[in-house]
Amino acid sequence: MTHIPEVLPAPPEAGTEVSPVSGRPSSAPESVPSRRVQAFGIGAVALVLVPLALVLWALRGLDLGAVIGGVVGVAVATTGWLADARTPRRWSGWALLAALAGAYVNLALAPVVLVALVAVIACPLLARVAHRRFTAPGFDLAEIDVEVGFEIYRHQPARLRIERDRAVLALGRMAGGGHVHQAIPLAEVRFAQLGEIVGGGSWPLPGAPAIRLSEGPAVRVVAGQQQWIVNVEDPRLVAAILRRRQTAAWSQRTGPQDLDSWHALRKWATAQTTTFRNGKKSQSYRVLRPVVGFGFGVLGLMLLTMQIAGTTTTGTWPAGAAMLLVGGFFVVSWLRQRTRLHHAELQSLPPNSPPWGDLRPEVAPAPCWRPWS
Repeated sequence: MTHIPEVLPAPPEAGTEVSPVSGRPSSAPESVPSRRVQAFGIGAVALVLVPLALVLWALRGLDLGAVIGGVVGVAVATTGWLADARTPRRWSGWALLAALAGAYVNLALAPVVLVALVAVIACPLLARVAHRRFTAPGFDLAEIDVEVGFEIYRHQPARLRIERDRAVLALGRMAGGGHVHQAIPLAEVRFAQLGEIVGGGSWPLPGAPAIRLSEGPAVRVVAGQQQWIVNVEDPRLVAAILRRRQTAAWSQRTGPQDLDSWHALRKWATAQTTTFRNGKKSQSYRVLRPVVGFGFGVLGLMLLTMQIAGTTTTGTWPAGAAMLLVGGFFVVSWLRQRTRLHHAELQSLPPNSPPWGDLRPEVAPAPCWRPWS
């Protein structure tokens, strides 16, 4: 059995025997004190206290109905943040949404509107601080159900993200796009091996640009028929998180059962990540969908709330309803697209594919790999 052309070039089928070398210890602490308290405390300031203070300040110059509308906007953003708490990299987006709700209520109040505009910048930055605190390196991350990101190689926009049930190689945005992130289900992880790269090299990915490997520490992950070798700063920490989450990960849904279905899924996923197709902009607008959806949805909901409270003219009914419908359409379409893309990311290899290189732990699948003892 051989690999199909769409995933070539593939690594060699058989590796070479190598002798383990001594590895360096991890620099990460066993735990980060008060990790959750500090992260959610800073997040609450960015998403609740500052936006809500702006809304309540509007009571000095506006009717109660406008303030209620602002409270609704902040409440929606806060609810989204709490529901999405496992993904700290998106906290800044929720903070921006809450700050915009507070700023919108104060648009007619000078000079408070200037303070509100400063908060639109400051709140996402505070949420970013909370994100970094929540994901600060520490072996207790293995026990926390939160997405963790690691830089995987230098000078390229790529990251290794470890989620609750899967690990993702996020390939970043490259010229023209068309490169689908690759993921492996953590439930299928056979082993996560510590090691290092000697002399540099590269590791191919099915149907995507190869990962450049720099001399230094790295981790090797084997899951099912798939295999990754990536540079990471602290392979002991990465391996510990992978091993612990593998024991509690949920099994992922099965993929396409035949080659034609796999081709159709990959073709669709590639189209969603392509910036330009045939000289025209892609119709997917992946980044704009959640921004437009949540922004219009919250604004429409605020307008309808203000209308119900009797503080706006009758003409705002259609405007608020239209914004809410448009926002809902974009949010639903984004969720559907994201769900299918997540499914496609797990299908980098077609059904019944042979192993991606030598999967034996005692051999090196690439000449530059050296396991640690």
